[in-house]
Amino acid sequence: MPGITTTQPAGIPANSSDMRCSLETYLQELQPATEDLLAKLLQIPSTSGDEGNLVMFIARWAAKNNFETELFESSETQLQTYRQAALRHIPLAGRPTLVIKFPGCSVGRSLMFNAHSDVISAGDPGRWTHGPWSGEIAEGRIYGRGACDVKGPLASALAALTALKKTYPHGLPGDVMVEIVPGEEDCVGLGTLTSYVRGYHPDGLIVLEPTEGQPRNASRGGVRFVIRLHGKAVHGTVKWLGQDAIIALREVLEHLEIMEKEFALPDPNPLFAAYPVMRPITVDRVDGGNWQGATCDLAGCAGYLELLPMDDLAIWKNRFEHRLGELHDQGKGRGCTLEIEFSEEYGGHELSAQHPLSQSALAAMTDRGVTTRNRPWAGFNAGCEAGLRWGMDQTPTLVWGPGSLEQAHGADEFVELKAVHEAALSFALCAIHWTTLPVK
Repeated sequence: MPGITTTQPAGIPANSSDMRCSLETYLQELQPATEDLLAKLLQIPSTSGDEGNLVMFIARWAAKNNFETELFESSETQLQTYRQAALRHIPLAGRPTLVIKFPGCSVGRSLMFNAHSDVISAGDPGRWTHGPWSGEIAEGRIYGRGACDVKGPLASALAALTALKKTYPHGLPGDVMVEIVPGEEDCVGLGTLTSYVRGYHPDGLIVLEPTEGQPRNASRGGVRFVIRLHGKAVHGTVKWLGQDAIIALREVLEHLEIMEKEFALPDPNPLFAAYPVMRPITVDRVDGGNWQGATCDLAGCAGYLELLPMDDLAIWKNRFEHRLGELHDQGKGRGCTLEIEFSEEYGGHELSAQHPLSQSALAAMTDRGVTTRNRPWAGFNAGCEAGLRWGMDQTPTLVWGPGSLEQAHGADEFVELKAVHEAALSFALCAIHWTTLPVK
């Protein structure tokens, strides 16, 4: 696994040491306001399809802080030439995209922070010690659905943008922007596509996700699968005359476990070698049964096959279908007809550790006093919005933010407030390093 090295960034203003001190001081003064903002974000439910109130709240916050903004909605018609718009998703109507801009003062490289506005369902509130929409603070942590995925990272980026505006009132050489896009939890990449088609093509991109505060230079691609088993319903007392889709589904689930182990090979990627599962197959929904006391005539499951950055989606979809199709050859499936649909797909990304954006992130960590020498790079162990612009334009991209995937999507989701503040400083410093690099 490649080690991290740092280079001396070029183009930092001569008085940058004093300005960085001012930046750190202002971010410290801003901490109570950042925590209050994050609490308010968490108190606004923004499950997929219902992001509008959250985005409007952030738009008002940006206007109050005198940022340039563009708030817009996109339609499927505007995006119809792109495959993402044809995949299963909640309709885009009423789901705005917001871009907040801190304009540059010259022709430096631009940097955009990307956050998704939606969160998954909170589930049963009774499973939460702290309410899912409470934004409650306890023992240095703030709780709520989306705390680490990704409202905590978003609060860090907004604090960084505010501090940069205060410290550099005339702007950095390049634009620094934050975009808030809908629907990542619903259909990865579609929300970012709305901004891309609108004309936002930054020179560098940081996708906000929980990465334990460490910059990640790769992310997974993947597909969402839906499996349906069509059987034959009969009365339970003569069930040998039917075809029980629930029993067949059990065999499918067992087969998926075998496939996950097989899919670990070939071509393991060193950026993902530290994770126990190379290509996870995660079933997140199981359905079955229509009539009481009868064999099941329709059952199914759905979930994700998560891939490595350079995996060919078409090849792996074919392999997935072929391996499941072998169930009948093995005498399994209870005579049921098996149907497979891929309702979502997204590409991964992988940026060189030596790329100037990677080096700008490491320089920011060094500025904070975080030792980066010989620290191994790693990929972000999930799919996210990073693949969209990478696939379109090879936009240099990192995934970065406070919090951990270990807390995401569970009850009592939280993020450490200290980590939120540390990420804000890292983001601001990275923006300085990146935007002040010479433009060739």
